[in-house]
Amino acid sequence: MASNGVNLDALIPREDFATTSAPFKGTPLSTISLGLLGDDFFVQGLRKPDFQRETANWTPLKIVELIAAFLDGDLIPAVILWRSGQFVFVIDGAHRLSAMLAWIYDDYGDKSRSIAFFQNQVPEEQQKLAEQTRRLVAHQIGTYASYRDAHRSIEFASDKIKERVGMMNSNAFIAQWVTAVDAAGAENSFFKINQLPTPVDPVEKRILRARKAAVAIATRAINRGGAGHKYWGEFPMATQAEIEEVGKEIYDALYLPPMGGMPIKSSDVPVGGRGYSSLPFVFDLVNLVNGVGSKDKLAEDTDGSATLGYMRVVLDRITRVTTTHAGSLGLHPLAYFYTRGGTFQPIAFLAVLQVVKKMAERGQLDRFTAVRRKFEEFLMAHKEAFTLIVKRQGSGHRSRPGLEAFLEMTLAGLWAGKTDAEIIESLSADPRFSFFATQAPIREGSNTDKAFSSNAKTAAFVAELSQNGVRCGICGALLHRNSMQTDHIVRKADGGGAHAANAQVAHPYCNSTFKEGLRLR
Repeated sequence: MASNGVNLDALIPREDFATTSAPFKGTPLSTISLGLLGDDFFVQGLRKPDFQRETANWTPLKIVELIAAFLDGDLIPAVILWRSGQFVFVIDGAHRLSAMLAWIYDDYGDKSRSIAFFQNQVPEEQQKLAEQTRRLVAHQIGTYASYRDAHRSIEFASDKIKERVGMMNSNAFIAQWVTAVDAAGAENSFFKINQLPTPVDPVEKRILRARKAAVAIATRAINRGGAGHKYWGEFPMATQAEIEEVGKEIYDALYLPPMGGMPIKSSDVPVGGRGYSSLPFVFDLVNLVNGVGSKDKLAEDTDGSATLGYMRVVLDRITRVTTTHAGSLGLHPLAYFYTRGGTFQPIAFLAVLQVVKKMAERGQLDRFTAVRRKFEEFLMAHKEAFTLIVKRQGSGHRSRPGLEAFLEMTLAGLWAGKTDAEIIESLSADPRFSFFATQAPIREGSNTDKAFSSNAKTAAFVAELSQNGVRCGICGALLHRNSMQTDHIVRKADGGGAHAANAQVAHPYCNSTFKEGLRLR
């Protein structure tokens, strides 16, 4: 799935096949002209199937190329449609039609249709891509409004514009129609068609196939912060409202503040990396914390209770590592979840989440807090370890057990009072981590580079953060803006006042639990 796709998902809404299935009446259109796309009556009847992938995979340049191809009369593949009841479903070609609609409405994911669709929750990266697309369109093609104006006063237009205005009136998308008479047949046609030139991502395909299952609905709700198409729209209203509320809470915990540009120049990075086009990561997260295996059958959720149950488990696990919740460890993402060069590592996030769960179950969180600063310093000194483990054991969940073992062995060494050198010696004896003894660390760039790469600049910032970042006044480990509390150095119960000299910043867990345990010892 593209990480830099312009989000055009609002321009053709979704609808459930089954709820509108009815015999086809009338004569199907053979073409779809620009004039027809500008007709609200026609557009209001366009739908994507509810299992259609999100229309967010095209780059700004690809959108510009499609619009230019249409205006220049170049060959464009046919769109494939299916008529059911009052709606015309786009089986294949949603990106093509949406690109033209975006041009007509000047909505590339950030204007009125998109704002309403996403319930005023348009991510910053989505806004930036929309504006980038708008500028590119204006520079290379011109706005739809400018072409309408040129049509009214064609004698003053350039030859190129005249030619394109003429093509606007005559060119059209070829329409092919699925002959299936029922929803099941049309759905099978969709999956066959979309396994051809641009196959559906395997993770996304599983979500689409199991779109009524709790894990799929929970993933969708979290991935868009409870906004966008309501995959949970058939549940009771109170359940819908809670799904949206919890989805937004999880989304905000993972993805705010939004990721800025590269190189990284601030420690205020999101815990979960870029929240844009993160569907596979969220799906893995929901599955992992709820114990759903990759081959488990995903049963349909009929009332939303299972979806909410899954989401609450995710929220509980997320608040253990971030937010200002009293039990939150407030793990700094640059220490635990990002490479030295600033790339978010989803599998590292999932591995850390599992290790924290095991420590909580074993009553080891105080022991962790006692060595936390040394643990983070070890991780930041050996950032390449995660990359090498993934490289040796394979991507995805194949490497997660190795990452968990690496974290747990390091912690065990610190709890045993070992030095870093002794911990490295112990790790090197394990075949999974023999690279500590045999392979030099990975470094970005080379000695002959003339200018610092973005990764090198980020690595310099991370090194500075390790040395001089803001630290918890209780455990001494790094603090992140999402998980920062102000602690009374002298407790209020002991007469400590609320003045600056008696204040220190701290992790929520350190402030609410660990500090109290120290006092009672």
